[in-house]
Amino acid sequence: MITFLLEAFALAVALDLIFGEPKEKYHPVVWIGRFIGYLKEHPPKRFKVLYGFLLAFLTIGLTVGIGYGISVILYGFSPLIALLATAYLLKSTFCLSFLWAISGDIYSDLKAGRLDLARSKLPALVGRDVSKLNPGQMSSCVVESLGESFVDGILSPLFYFAIFGLPGALAYRAINTLDSMVGYKDEKHRQIGFASAKIDDVANFIPARLSVILMALVAILFGGPIRSLKTALKDARNTPSINSGYPMSAFAGALGVRLEKIGYYVLGEGLRPCDVNDIGRAILYNKALTAALVSIIIIILYFTGFPLIQV
Repeated sequence: MITFLLEAFALAVALDLIFGEPKEKYHPVVWIGRFIGYLKEHPPKRFKVLYGFLLAFLTIGLTVGIGYGISVILYGFSPLIALLATAYLLKSTFCLSFLWAISGDIYSDLKAGRLDLARSKLPALVGRDVSKLNPGQMSSCVVESLGESFVDGILSPLFYFAIFGLPGALAYRAINTLDSMVGYKDEKHRQIGFASAKIDDVANFIPARLSVILMALVAILFGGPIRSLKTALKDARNTPSINSGYPMSAFAGALGVRLEKIGYYVLGEGLRPCDVNDIGRAILYNKALTAALVSIIIIILYFTGFPLIQV
């Protein structure tokens, strides 16, 4: 059965690298989002915090139950069909090629001086107002996103897959989608988003800190392992989030650049300002981190008794 999960994992990575993200109407995360979207717009007048917990646990439970159930049921009919379905579901929980592609597109636009076009693409990576940012500040946005997204888009779902199999990856993706849609987003959803935000904080707590170790190790290839660790230890708590500062500051230190969200935080104080050419280096670094992580997951699946939950 470990062979089945190893093959599913390898196929999921191949699907991402070859085909990228599925179209919206076929994307499991889009389906999760629509379910959350309906529930968040129909809250009760009272007990909204409790409703938020129910919304979160119902979303997580249904995502895991339906996804894992499909895999198990199909395995009883055809292991091959189950393998394809499991790989497809697993692939939906992480994102590699889209992150690299959109970052590369913005990099090309900035190098060519197409600033307005670059600005139009930045909302795919960051939620801040980018209308008045200069090229260096826009570059910082992309590099920050490549650092932060390594955790919530790549490491965390695969971390939980390595421990709990497909249910772990699906549960994490449901949690992260909940946080992105209702987690403290605005006053209207503040109460119902309380549970989602807290659960996401817990889910990312260990992966965010493990990312610092992995980033420092891979930073040997980029000349900044010690600087990566020092920057993370110094600046990881500068961000409002209890988790995102760890990968972003370690990422900044590894590349030797200063990252800033104006009015909110600075990571890598004393390092040189981020410039356009750093985006190319950041994409390569993210790819190197991903290659290292994929190798670690393969070793875990092949040589240990994990995941704890198998098809």
